[in-house]
Amino acid sequence: MAQQHGHKWMKSYRKLINIQINYLKYSGFGSIDSGSSAFLNSAYFVYKIWILTTMYIFAITVFADIYVNRDNLSISTDGGCIFAGIFVIIYKAMNFQFREKGIRRLLDDILKCIDNLCEFSEVEYIKGLIDKYYKRQRMIFSGFSVLGFTLAIVLLLFSPMENGLPIRAKYPFNTTASPSHEIGFTIETCAISGGLLGLLGIDSTSSVICVLLTQLFDMLNVNFENCTNETNENAAKIHDEHISTNIRYDERKSNNTFLRRYKTCLRFHQRLISMCNDYNKLFSMSMFVQMLSSTSIICLTGFQAVVVGGQNSDIIKFGIYLSAGISQLFYICWIGNELSYMSSTLDRSQWLSGWHNECLTNIVQIFTLSTMFTRQSITLKASVFYVLSLETFIAIIKGSYSIFALLDNVQATSR
Repeated sequence: MAQQHGHKWMKSYRKLINIQINYLKYSGFGSIDSGSSAFLNSAYFVYKIWILTTMYIFAITVFADIYVNRDNLSISTDGGCIFAGIFVIIYKAMNFQFREKGIRRLLDDILKCIDNLCEFSEVEYIKGLIDKYYKRQRMIFSGFSVLGFTLAIVLLLFSPMENGLPIRAKYPFNTTASPSHEIGFTIETCAISGGLLGLLGIDSTSSVICVLLTQLFDMLNVNFENCTNETNENAAKIHDEHISTNIRYDERKSNNTFLRRYKTCLRFHQRLISMCNDYNKLFSMSMFVQMLSSTSIICLTGFQAVVVGGQNSDIIKFGIYLSAGISQLFYICWIGNELSYMSSTLDRSQWLSGWHNECLTNIVQIFTLSTMFTRQSITLKASVFYVLSLETFIAIIKGSYSIFALLDNVQATSR
């Protein structure tokens, strides 16, 4: 997805993106290089089918165990935690399989837009701004990687064995006897390790796209505020084929540097709106499923850790699982909130662009129309029900606590 060539300020960022893409490749959710041999393509296809098949089998057996033990609240909620997690992984994996080309295209378009804006900017502050976003994204990606690998180890190696397996599941054979035990253990190991690695790759890809869009809005704010700065000839001439807009602009009819730069910024804004719409088309349903899954995971793991209790290893397992669910939900809501905020500050940056130093007859129409467009903040959505924001995060936490309290009350009355 992220080619190595591009603007020098984005070199480190592209390397980080390629590491995240490798997660998808190694998990079996992505695709190998187009120049690979027929044998490697065939082998990778078999590997992908194997990983997806083990996840489907694992999800079915966990659900079967929940159904068989539906009268036992502690067992059914235990399985519900795992099923909610594997269900969202399967949904995101299938969504990625069907929309991989669109996701690749969107990421390439965003990186190309950043390269164009870096060439246009000629503001050294932009380099520091890119470094800030890169370091923050690298730190968060490393943190989630550690959390994901820790969760995989705890689930597979430190969970109390149920019928000889680390995770409760209902198989059509005796999993305590060989070779059925090895088959069941292999299925759970591949499903959990491959699923978590793939989830890290998918979530990292979707989140880095969102962060890059936020970064673009931030860069655009800086450029609006520096419209009066002198720029070199190359920076002032951005090719029209790279910038699509509904605002007509003939560079030959204008010798005004401010107006030329201001209209170019508006064209970048039009590109940003289009890319945000593409993001919603590609990821909105995945985000909605994530919201439902996070609500289930938070309330069920909290119920298991606080009410059911059990062995210390159980408490550690559900504690880490709960931490992963909350942190994942918070992060996607936070970056959505950041993007909405950054897009809403564009009108302020336009007011600080130095328009009052220009001849009003030349800019009044374009300035008035543009401020009307930019006052509408951009939002990332989870289907039509949620907007990715901190308010949504708080609402989901409240909803999860309500379900937790209901389960606690049911458990107390059944004793």
